[in-house]
Amino acid sequence: MAEERDDEPKIRIVDRRMLSDEERAGNASSPEAGESAPPKLEIIGGGTPSSSSQGEMEEFDASVADEGEYEELSEEEAEQLRQELESEQFAEIEQRMGRPLTEQEKDTVRAEMERQAQSAASLEVGPVLLQLMAEMSARAAVHMGLMPNPYTRLIARNDTQARLAIDAYSAVLGVVRPLLDPNSVREFERVLKDLRVNFVSITGISLPQQGPGSGGGGPRIIH
Repeated sequence: MAEERDDEPKIRIVDRRMLSDEERAGNASSPEAGESAPPKLEIIGGGTPSSSSQGEMEEFDASVADEGEYEELSEEEAEQLRQELESEQFAEIEQRMGRPLTEQEKDTVRAEMERQAQSAASLEVGPVLLQLMAEMSARAAVHMGLMPNPYTRLIARNDTQARLAIDAYSAVLGVVRPLLDPNSVREFERVLKDLRVNFVSITGISLPQQGPGSGGGGPRIIH
């Protein structure tokens, strides 16, 4: 076994989007002798880079620049990329709906894609917060044992994490509420009410009551 060095990186972060389901669950078999594992995107940090590794990084940056990695797309390339993304989006929606999209529906999808692109380019904060709320509601459901962990495929309860996710959802909703239309506010409040009712039902732990103005009908138990 190689001797551990003081200047070795102390942190290794692996982009889990590039891992297989088995690797996410920790069941991947180690590569056999003479075979190299498939490359994974890694960000290594925490140590002091050696002169050789620093030189390799500089050579890599130079090679990327030489290969034109940072060159802008031509109009033809940009249009081709846009059409590919559009086709992928259409196919995904049609698969969910179980039927082809009409031309009017495709125009609606195109308009929404354009709006999202403009929002991302201008670094708008609101859409990011709405996405965070969706993530918190999903994690609350996982930690309440209502759905399996998407990485491990296991169902396990963690009341502390579930409560934290619900509180985070509630806090972000309070921030974005002025940006939302009344119908959206009622829908988000209904989701929050559902999460709280399920938390109390599952854990027996009382939560603070929601503020006035909650709408969307009575609470429901998520199965």
